[in-house]
Amino acid sequence: MGPTRRPPEHQEQWVDTMRREVREEACATVVDCRLLGFSRGVCVRGPEEGLVLIRSLWRAHVRMDQWDPRFEMAHRRLVPAEEAFRSLTIPDGLGPFYRRLFAEAAVPRLNLH
Repeated sequence: MGPTRRPPEHQEQWVDTMRREVREEACATVVDCRLLGFSRGVCVRGPEEGLVLIRSLWRAHVRMDQWDPRFEMAHRRLVPAEEAFRSLTIPDGLGPFYRRLFAEAAVPRLNLH
């Protein structure tokens, strides 16, 4: 998943932004990670209409820390990697994108349909 809608802080590298966002939003520490790619989207309505969003997409191994939410997230749900795909709500038309993302991340493919 892309880590953030916010820009990097203080000249952060992409990986530093991802690590910070995981720490702040999921109360977890990234132990290892790999950049999978980028996605580009354009806001089509509302006050940000026309805004182009570039998101980095990562596979990360994390260590779960004590749950102490201080930012946008109100809860977290832990699922085994092989169940992650089935636990997502995937917007219409984006199934192939998400299946490819999981394949690139090499998450065990038990049932990605």
